[in-house]
Amino acid sequence: MPTPAEVRAQLTDILVTVVECTPDQVRDDARLEDLGVDSLAAVEVADELGRRFGIHLEDATVDTLETVDDAVRAVVEHRPAGRRGRRGPAVAVTLGAEGRERAPGERSLAGRADALWRLAMWFVVAGLVIGGGLGFAGATVVRATGLGGVELPPISGPTAPATPSSSPSASPSPTPSETQEPEEKPTFSVESDRIAAGQRFTISGRFPSLGEGQLLQVQSRDPGADWEDFPVSLQTREGGRFQTQIYTSRPGEREFRVFHEDSDTASPSAKVTIG
Repeated sequence: MPTPAEVRAQLTDILVTVVECTPDQVRDDARLEDLGVDSLAAVEVADELGRRFGIHLEDATVDTLETVDDAVRAVVEHRPAGRRGRRGPAVAVTLGAEGRERAPGERSLAGRADALWRLAMWFVVAGLVIGGGLGFAGATVVRATGLGGVELPPISGPTAPATPSSSPSASPSPTPSETQEPEEKPTFSVESDRIAAGQRFTISGRFPSLGEGQLLQVQSRDPGADWEDFPVSLQTREGGRFQTQIYTSRPGEREFRVFHEDSDTASPSAKVTIG
């Protein structure tokens, strides 16, 4: 369980980033509303606190937070609710030969195909061994009985050539990989590609491979720079859908995306010009 001092230090860092207040303004008796925390910013602050301390603050708890001390005590005295936490059960995925994630059902099909292939090869090897043994035994009997030196009359050929019957060629059966539907890829979009400094804008999209309740981290980068965590995280909804609002006062062109740490998977990105 974190100490009040640890929570207060992290909360100060989050508030300075989200609402751009000064660290000396973050006092225990300071009202969050006076610091510039509206209902939307309160959700962002609660999500970031939950990400840093590995907890989930319920919406009902977030609605009751009035002061900095309320937020600190909400984390220190946190008790898990009787529902699934912010991180759902891990989704087991592997990578196929083409480099995409392979779902559990695909792995089971591949396993059955591999087992059938090994069984077929076993039958081929067994047939060769048995056939070779019978051929060797037959040749030994022929040599022992002298049947190999008997001259037999030539067999007369048929009076008319037999016409081969035509049979339709069987079309090859599709392999399991050919019958599988292509996996949907993550999507990501922004409300507009040009936003005024400090104006909130909506980001949304979908992670089809994820279930409900998976944690996504918003990331951003400047032209020519590496990706870095933006101080906002969110959870997936039913069907892997996600949506939230963010804002920044830094002018210039920036690129945004969301990242799922458990599967090391990122969504496509979108560029936004600020200012």
